[in-house]
Amino acid sequence: MRRDRRGFTFVEMLVVMIVLGVLALLATLKYIDLRHRAVSAEAIADLQAVRLAAYSAWYETGAWPVETGAGTVPPGLTPYLSGGFSFSKPTYTLDWENFIPPNGGPSAGMQLGVVLTSSNVRLTTALAQSLGNKSPFFIIGGNLTFVIVGADGRL
Repeated sequence: MRRDRRGFTFVEMLVVMIVLGVLALLATLKYIDLRHRAVSAEAIADLQAVRLAAYSAWYETGAWPVETGAGTVPPGLTPYLSGGFSFSKPTYTLDWENFIPPNGGPSAGMQLGVVLTSSNVRLTTALAQSLGNKSPFFIIGGNLTFVIVGADGRL
């Protein structure tokens, strides 16, 4: 005696649910990766904008903008940045740094950088991968320092 089956068995439903769960997990991971890449592209654009603003300030005034606190745009850079430019973003904070060597020296005031601080290590890693060897930078802890002018006065 054979019964006509209607619907799915528990095992078939379980297999479908597992496959859908794995696909959803892969899609979520890909989304997170794409989001980190998008934020790192925004951060790179911000770093390049600050670099160009710093060079513009130097060429017009003959001096580098003074150092300010993290998340604060230096007043000397404000005229050279687009309106509403902020050093404080939801996922990272920028900090303008004038690195002056101890005891001054011939390169005193010629070492500049922008420190990008983020609590998200994956974002910092994605940013480092995106920068690659195109621009000078170094990472210490969760901070990425983008070098604008090195000790020799060059990029």
